[in-house]
Amino acid sequence: MLYGYRGKLLQVDLNTGEASTLDIPESYLRSFIGGKALGAKLLLDRKLFRVDPLGAENEIIALTGPVTGTLVPGVGKALFFSKSPLTGGYLDSAVGGRLSHNIKMAGYDGLIISSRSDQPVYLVIDNERIELKPADQLWGKGCFQTEICLRERYGSDAAVATIGPAGENLVRYAMVQCDFYHQAGRGGLGAVFGSKNLKAIVVLGNMPLPLYAPEDLFNRCFQLITSKKDDQNIRFRIKYGTLSTLDGNQKLGIAVVRNFRDGVAGRYDIDMNRDYFREHLIVRDMACFGCAVPCGKVCRIERDGENIWVGGPEYETMALLGTNLELSAEDLVYLSWLCDDLGLDTVSSGNILGFVAEALEKGLIKPETIGVTLDWGKADGFAKVLRAIAYRQGAGKVLAEGVRKVAEHWNIDPDMAIHVKGMELPGYDPRGTTGYALEYAVADRGGCHRRARPLRDEIGNEEFRFAYEGKALLVKDMEDVRAFHHSLPVCDFLPPRFGLKIPDYLEMLLLITGINMTVKEAKAVGERAVNLARCFNYYCGITPKDDTLPGRFFKEPLPRGGSVGKFIKRDQFQRMLSEYYQLRGWDLDGKPTDTKLKELGLMEGNDNW
Repeated sequence: MLYGYRGKLLQVDLNTGEASTLDIPESYLRSFIGGKALGAKLLLDRKLFRVDPLGAENEIIALTGPVTGTLVPGVGKALFFSKSPLTGGYLDSAVGGRLSHNIKMAGYDGLIISSRSDQPVYLVIDNERIELKPADQLWGKGCFQTEICLRERYGSDAAVATIGPAGENLVRYAMVQCDFYHQAGRGGLGAVFGSKNLKAIVVLGNMPLPLYAPEDLFNRCFQLITSKKDDQNIRFRIKYGTLSTLDGNQKLGIAVVRNFRDGVAGRYDIDMNRDYFREHLIVRDMACFGCAVPCGKVCRIERDGENIWVGGPEYETMALLGTNLELSAEDLVYLSWLCDDLGLDTVSSGNILGFVAEALEKGLIKPETIGVTLDWGKADGFAKVLRAIAYRQGAGKVLAEGVRKVAEHWNIDPDMAIHVKGMELPGYDPRGTTGYALEYAVADRGGCHRRARPLRDEIGNEEFRFAYEGKALLVKDMEDVRAFHHSLPVCDFLPPRFGLKIPDYLEMLLLITGINMTVKEAKAVGERAVNLARCFNYYCGITPKDDTLPGRFFKEPLPRGGSVGKFIKRDQFQRMLSEYYQLRGWDLDGKPTDTKLKELGLMEGNDNW
C-alpha cells in the first residue's frame, strides 16, 4: 500500500447497522488520487445515477486525500459526494473543520453510508469501533444545540457533522454543519442525511499515519509556512477573509442586489463592507484544522437580549443574504446564524428569498400566498420565511423545493429564477464576467463559482473581462487545475496566496506517498474528474440544454456601475460553449466521446455504468 493512504473506505449500512471496509485498489489511488476524482469515480461505479436522491438507495460518500492529516497548508477539507436532491445530478460539497483529519486518523480514507435507518440515529466512528446510536433526543434540535449535546458526550477532539430541521424535513438545499462554523452547504446533502434518518456523524481517531519521507515533508512545510508569515497577501486574507470580495465586485459592478437586477450594493458605504465587519462584528479569526492561515471569521451580535455567534459570514452569504436583500450588516449576521442553526444553505436561501421578494414587489404573487410581507432591507419577514422553509410550513412547502420548482409551481417567468441546472447562483453577476458566465453554465453540480474562478484572470483587463474569445480555454484549463486541487484535496484560497503551483504540490505528494507524478499527469487527474462528473450527469438525464444561464442575463443589461449596459450575448455565448465542448474532446451534444475517455484511461469498466 502507498504511504499517506489508509487504502480502505469504511462502509456503514444504516438499515442493518453492519460496518465493513472496502479496499481501494492502488490503481485507483494513482489514477484518481482521492477527493473529487475518486468521488466521481465511485459515484459512477456504484451506479448512483439510477437512484432517487431522497431514496434509501442513494449513498453519502465522504472522502479525504493523500495530503489530509499532514502539515501541507490548506488541507482541512473533506469532500462529500451524493446524487443531489436539488439538481438530480452530480454533487460534491466540501467542508472544513476537523472531519477530514479525524476520518484519516481513525484509519480510513473515507466513508460510504448506505441504506436508511427506521429510526433517527447518529453514527460514531472511534478508530475501529463503529456504532449507530439512537438520535430521538436530538431529532428536531438545531445544528448548534445538537453539536453541543454531542460534544458533551464525545469531547472537544471529536469531529461532529450534523443536520438541522431543514435536513430532517428534506428541504432540497439543506446543508450539513461541521464543528459549529463549517458547512457542506450546496446541493442538498443535508436532505440526503435526513432521508436516511441520519442526524449526525461523530468521528474520533488517533492512529499514526505512515509517510514516505516525513522529515523532508516537515522541513518543506515549515519552510513554506515561515516564509509567508509576513506576506502582505496572507496578512490581508487573515484580516478580512472572503469579506473583501465585495469590494472588488462593487467596483466591477457585479455584486448581487434585488435578485440580480443590480450590480451595485446600496449599503456598501454604510456597513456592508470589510472594514465595518472587522471593526464592529468580528470577534475571532479562525482556521480550519491544521491550517496556518486563520482566514475564517467569527462574528458576534446581540439579538433579543442574547449573544449570537456565527462563523463568517463568507462572501457568498454576504452577497445572497446581505446585499441581495439590502439588509444591514447585523441583520445579515442574524439571518446567517438562523440558516446555520436551521441547517439551510445560505446561498440558495438568499437567492430564493430574493426571488420571492421580487415576485411580491411585481404583484406576481400575493402576501397571503407567502403568509408574510417581505420588504427589501427588513429582516423579520425574511426570517419568518426561512423558518417556514425549514419546517415545510405553509408556503415553505413550495419554497423548500428550490427556485426552479418554485417558479414552475406558481407559473412565474422562469427568467426570474436565477439558477443553473436547479442550483441557485452565487454572488457574482455573470453579465460582468463572461468567464463566470461559461463556468456557471458548464459547472458539474449546477450554478457554481468554485470549479474554475476565471475572474482572477479577468481583473485588470476590462476588454478581456467582457470578451468571449479565449474564455473556453481559460475555463477548461482552470477547471482541470481546480479538480486536481480538489482531489488532493486542498482549499481554494491558499494556492494563489502561497504562490503554490502544481509542481509544488507534486513535490509534497512525493514526500507523502512516494508517487512521482508529472504536471501532465496531475492535470489528467483533474480532467478525469471533470469527465467522470459529466458522464454521471449525462446518465442522470442532464443534457446540453441545461448548459445555459437564466434568461435575465441574456435580456436585461446591468443598470449601473462598472459593468453598466452589459448583458450576455446569446450567439457569442453559444459559440463559446461549443468551443468549450471541442476543447474538452466532447461531441456536439457535450457528451464525452469514447476517444476522450480512452485517452484518460476511463473506458475500462464503464460498460458497468
